[in-house]
Amino acid sequence: MRILHTADWHLGKTFRKVSLMDDQGHVLDQILNAVVENDIQVLIVAGDIYDKQAPSEAAVALFCSFIERVYEETDAAIVIIAGNHDSGQRLAGPTKLYDRNRILIRGTLARDEHPIVLDDEHGPVAFSALPYGEIFAARRAFDDETIRSPEDVLRFEVDAARALKPEGARWVIVAHAFVTGSLPSESERTLSVGTVETVSSSLFDGANYVALGHLHRSQTAGNETIRYSGSPLAFGFDEADTTKTMALFNLSADGSLENFREIAFEPLRKVREVRGLMADLVAEAEKSPSEDYISAIFLDEGSVVEPAAQLRPYYPNVLQTLREKKRELVHASAGRAHSKLDDPMGVISEFVEFVRGEKPNEAETDVVTKIVDQPVRKEV
Repeated sequence: MRILHTADWHLGKTFRKVSLMDDQGHVLDQILNAVVENDIQVLIVAGDIYDKQAPSEAAVALFCSFIERVYEETDAAIVIIAGNHDSGQRLAGPTKLYDRNRILIRGTLARDEHPIVLDDEHGPVAFSALPYGEIFAARRAFDDETIRSPEDVLRFEVDAARALKPEGARWVIVAHAFVTGSLPSESERTLSVGTVETVSSSLFDGANYVALGHLHRSQTAGNETIRYSGSPLAFGFDEADTTKTMALFNLSADGSLENFREIAFEPLRKVREVRGLMADLVAEAEKSPSEDYISAIFLDEGSVVEPAAQLRPYYPNVLQTLREKKRELVHASAGRAHSKLDDPMGVISEFVEFVRGEKPNEAETDVVTKIVDQPVRKEV
């Protein structure tokens, strides 16, 4: 059975207040093309379909249009779960209108986690769709007050799904979680407050493949059969210049993975960093203008006047400007002054260096010293 695994679309998301709707439509077209060109039999989307629990009309329209196109233009089955950014009720609301032989969209926790069972030439494959759920929602769904962590929630879901898996069927689990030892990025939202948010990969024992969502970097979690596909787009500059992918593989007769490969997305606009002296960056931008999402890092020793304004005629999506020396200073000092308050000149000097990247010059120091040394007048 040929399977395509993707996740974390975050439809409706903005990147530093810039809409990504066109970018997201562009990658959804690539997912559909991958389904068609590779004769995919099952498409998996492992949560965080939307970026907000109350998505915009445009985001909902984009999702619905995509589902309709996959259903009408291909023979692929579709398995989708809610992630921590989604409203499970909203996502699964129209489920009864879908063809249940081909489409499984699970938004809320339930004790009866019935899989969708699909057959190929080797027999049945059960797909258990386990949506993300909060602790209190899991206590209600499973009627058990001992549920106290994300791992407890997922354990109850997996156990319920295992009990309903047909005997002898190969088993694929779709889940949305932070598996211990995996690598996060800056754009994910914390899953839990006040308790450990990670879960053990051992929860999935017995599954032939676990299609994960939540973490935005493509990676395995424990072994090759437990995998994050990653998001189709980079949502932070910590992922600048990285290649985003979707995972394609065949599930063989014995449940092992065959012909696994990652299909690279080609973004409408890349997320990247440019680094150099201000004059050089402007010259390069003028020579090769781009609509990519840009973080500009300046190496200048002196002051830099309105760097974003200088670059924007050529880089309209320059979204961040930084000083290399300032970045180093922030890392070294953790944002705390080392001078004591009874040394005002030392505090001022550190502040100027933090903001500007260099200490006050002699003329500036003289001016500040004269002001600091003035007697303080007190009202009688």
